Amino acid sequence: MKKLDHVRRAVSVLLLCVSLTLCGCSEGEQPENSDTSSAIEESVDVTATETKESEGETIEEVPIDYGNAESFEAALDAGENLEGKVVQFVVKEFHPDSQLGYDIWAGEHLNFISTDNPEVQENDTVTAKVSKVSNLLGSWIINYENVENGIVTEDTITSPQTNESGDPDTSSEEDEGTYDNNANYDIVETASIKNSIGSTTIIHKVLAKKDVSVSGTILAYAADGSVIGKSTDDIVLTEGEYNFFQYYFDADISNADLKQSYKAKDDSFTTGERKAVEMVEYNQSEDDLYVTFKQTGDELGSFAKFKLLFYKDDQIVDCDYGYFDVYAENLTGKGTTDVASVWVYGIDYDRVEYIFEP
Repeated sequence: MKKLDHVRRAVSVLLLCVSLTLCGCSEGEQPENSDTSSAIEESVDVTATETKESEGETIEEVPIDYGNAESFEAALDAGENLEGKVVQFVVKEFHPDSQLGYDIWAGEHLNFISTDNPEVQENDTVTAKVSKVSNLLGSWIINYENVENGIVTEDTITSPQTNESGDPDTSSEEDEGTYDNNANYDIVETASIKNSIGSTTIIHKVLAKKDVSVSGTILAYAADGSVIGKSTDDIVLTEGEYNFFQYYFDADISNADLKQSYKAKDDSFTTGERKAVEMVEYNQSEDDLYVTFKQTGDELGSFAKFKLLFYKDDQIVDCDYGYFDVYAENLTGKGTTDVASVWVYGIDYDRVEYIFEP
């Protein structure tokens, strides 16, 4: 019996040890499971926090490279590659029916084109990222994407030459005014002449206010905003004297919308005296006009020329010009004379006005 009791006690102790061992293992695993659960919960919380931060994140601001149309156009004219650049400009005109697309005019030669309606009005400010630039008849055609978050920085290039109305000022700082009236000249007379083959000549007679060279440009636009013609003329002005711009277009532009601009230029290439030759007389024989010139100055510039305005009943009906070196090569010094021959077939006129351009 005692032996059986010992066996029973031994079995009981063994069972107790096994039970305690199992309990210990169970208790050892329990904290590990608890840590895993806690880590999962923490991971979920972090992910949720990151999502909230992403949802609440503000859009990154984009620096503006060019702060107005003038600085942007100057860079284009200088030959810079501006694709990818950001420009801010003011809407001058909006042409939704242009053949090129939705056309925003930001200046005389700046056309911002998009296939989607930008829904803008005149004087609205637009910020755009340039995707493509091309040149069409002297005007810049710019494809772009809208930028909603552009900001002006200390690196933004902005031209100071902007007048109060926001229009481009293509003249120097002291040269304020319009194409018709500015610090260089005043337009005093105009004429638009259409010939028998359908081409058009526009003449703008000016009175000079200073000695300066000036470049004038006219762009002709159709009703849909497309460019149908461009003409440029460079003239050398002498203070107090008359001169004229002559613009030529292959087509009839009587119904076109004309955009005019001017720019004072460096006068360093002008040589010779500004009043070196006078017209003595003129007469017509058949289809030729013979004009007698006399050199009154000591030096005649290499590019000096005579310019003629033809009048009928005090209206300009035509114009012409020629270089003295070609038409009156015998003007070789002060007091010398020569005769220039000018073809005037088809011109109905009653008087001729002479202009000397140095």
